Amino acid sequence: MKKATARQKKTVSRSPIKNLLKAKKAASPGIVALLLILITVVSGFFFYNAVAGNIGSMTNTVQEQMEILFLRTFRINSTCITSFIGNTGIWAIKIVSAFINDQIANLKQSVDIGKDAVKPVYILGTFGKGLTYVVKLVSNFGKALTFDITYT
Repeated sequence: MKKATARQKKTVSRSPIKNLLKAKKAASPGIVALLLILITVVSGFFFYNAVAGNIGSMTNTVQEQMEILFLRTFRINSTCITSFIGNTGIWAIKIVSAFINDQIANLKQSVDIGKDAVKPVYILGTFGKGLTYVVKLVSNFGKALTFDITYT
């Protein structure tokens, strides 16, 4: 009987089942590592989407709160448009550029408008009677205030 057992042991040691068991033990850490990487990547994807969405909405909200421009009144003559612009935002802003009918216009100077303040903005040019102009004022934050003005 001892010989038969020795043969069985020899057969078992040569069998692919034992090799498979050894391979399975060696593959377990590899499978665990792959699963951890997969979980990390999927979690990172969801985390990125959640954070990016929140940052985008916070940026829009902050920009809207920082500057809320309004037109109080305006005057026009043949060489100048004077508009009184107010800021109801939470921070001071600066009017840095102007456009008339989608063409760059000359500001007399850039204008700082404090919180809850109204300041005049002077746009220089040549204006004709009976014409309507589309005026666009742009702040340092990129927000624009657009209005129409007719020279009568």
